[in-house]
Amino acid sequence: MELWQLLAVTPGQNKRQLLAGLHRLGRTELTTTDVNRTLYASPATFDHDDATPPRWRLTAAAVGSGAAIPPLAPRALPRCYVGKDPRAWQTEAFDAWVSNGRRGVVEAVTGTGKTTVGVLAAAAALDAGEKVLVLVPGRELLDQWYEVLRSSLHGARVGRQGDGHADELTDHSVVIAIVNSAAKYEMLPPGTPGLLVADEVHRYGARYFAQALEPAFGARLGLTATYERDDNGLSEHLTPYFGDVVAGCTYDRGLADEILAPFRIAFVKVDFTTDEQEAHDEHDRRVRTFRRRLILDHGCPAEPFGEFMASVNHLREGGSGNSRAAWDARGYLDAFSKRRQVLADCWNKHEALAMLVPVLAEAERGLVFGETKSSAVRAAGILRANGVRAMELTSGMDSLTRKQRLAAFKDGQIQVLSAPKILDEGIDLPQADVGVMMAGSRSKRQMIQRMGRVIRPKVDRRPATFVILYVKGTAEDPEAGAHEGFLEQVSDVAQDTEWFDSSADGTDLFAWHLWGKLSTHTAGSRL
Repeated sequence: MELWQLLAVTPGQNKRQLLAGLHRLGRTELTTTDVNRTLYASPATFDHDDATPPRWRLTAAAVGSGAAIPPLAPRALPRCYVGKDPRAWQTEAFDAWVSNGRRGVVEAVTGTGKTTVGVLAAAAALDAGEKVLVLVPGRELLDQWYEVLRSSLHGARVGRQGDGHADELTDHSVVIAIVNSAAKYEMLPPGTPGLLVADEVHRYGARYFAQALEPAFGARLGLTATYERDDNGLSEHLTPYFGDVVAGCTYDRGLADEILAPFRIAFVKVDFTTDEQEAHDEHDRRVRTFRRRLILDHGCPAEPFGEFMASVNHLREGGSGNSRAAWDARGYLDAFSKRRQVLADCWNKHEALAMLVPVLAEAERGLVFGETKSSAVRAAGILRANGVRAMELTSGMDSLTRKQRLAAFKDGQIQVLSAPKILDEGIDLPQADVGVMMAGSRSKRQMIQRMGRVIRPKVDRRPATFVILYVKGTAEDPEAGAHEGFLEQVSDVAQDTEWFDSSADGTDLFAWHLWGKLSTHTAGSRL
């Protein structure tokens, strides 16, 4: 009966969309297998086209036999909200947050539009006569939120704090503040009710940033792609302040609602050269030796890794008054950095990037994620030498150069951007259809953020391609535990996950990429 209702109101839904609708109706125990079984078992009621996956509708007989479906009543939005119509998941997340006493975290895959949930919350707070503070980690998000809120909130005076701005909530309805600026002041005027929205909330579990989480804000909303840290910041600072995740948008939901592009993932294995292997093994041996000493002799916590690193950095600065501990801490950090650099500079990774030139040249836009500035510069140079319009983008550049290169990427003058961590979050990018990961990561959050840069939906419904390069037998190797959390999230929703060993060549990779694109076009032509 529920499937009949869903298709009577909105025909042409695929199995994922129908499953999402059933979950919204409370049938959370169902899976796509259950949906498929019911649809195919009732040909007199349900019909489908030849798309991949099929889009379903009611048969003429089923439509004629059913009662009239009343039109859906439009959802009431906050009065001062004048932004674009929210997506279904965004209003559901907003409602869930309100029902939770206006506290909680919304966790949504990059590209699904978590900012809109924050804008809805801000609009509702303004309707209630409250002040709104929006925390952001850097100047890029400062400007992006400023423009969004100015265009989406009717009658609101919107200001900024940080990066040369000093607006306050005493004479503004809303202030967007860079977190390290907000941490210096009491932002909410005494006795004033307020809402605090924390974008990239996972960033504020650090002790200093947590000072910006003022207790006077009664309403609190955190926004993130992945609510996790590698230290104790969640349990010590964030969860006590915001509470738990109350709603969000997963890959499944984003694909079902067609706000994410289908995607395909390739893992490409490479080997070290002999010299690189020797250097890596020596640095790795030193890392393990110093780590053991730091834990056993100097009391550093073994887990989580972020707490271990915080303790190491404290010792490095002489915080314990123990010169041997400081020596071991510096030795560990030196070996850790050198091992990381060997992985970033791996010759065969850059040879593999050169093999990917046909894939990147065929893409409308591409992103190459490196680990260091030098590897990003080198990657861009390799692509330019092979005829691809590529440039690097690094945090060491001045603001004007960065803005110019981003603008050139948006208008198509630059086809591929190569960057280290600067593109992970906080920069608004146009849709890219190919992403190449030059350095493997054990961080699920970083992997999800990077993939989110290439899975925004394409006009022609082609899938996004995400290529991950890794060195066999290192911390980047999935067989050694790398990407474990990331793979758990995406393995069931990716159109295809392919593994290429070190003997693969550019022809193999391009054929795999082109097959995925052509198969989507073929399916689309049958609609």
